[in-house]
Amino acid sequence: MYDCLQDSYTDFSFAIFDAVGRPRPLCGSLSATPLPSGDDSALHDLADFARDQGYDIDRGEQQLTVRDISLADALAINTRFGGELIISCDLRRDPPVRF
Repeated sequence: MYDCLQDSYTDFSFAIFDAVGRPRPLCGSLSATPLPSGDDSALHDLADFARDQGYDIDRGEQQLTVRDISLADALAINTRFGGELIISCDLRRDPPVRF
């Protein structure tokens, strides 16, 4: 589980590589909306940043979704834009972890 307030993750109890040594990263979608007191210029900056990294985005009037983002890039976006945007991220691993 990732705790964005503490910028840490815990409780991952699986190998990050499959049986033949290929990485099995977490990936998913990241959504961002402006803070209530902010404007949407940070959304424009995030859209540019995501496109520069090669990600596909979906842009709404007051929301931006970055698709198929990796954990490392989601953390970088949270670090860079977390003070200006409300960021939500749903990351999963394929296939899912079994406990």
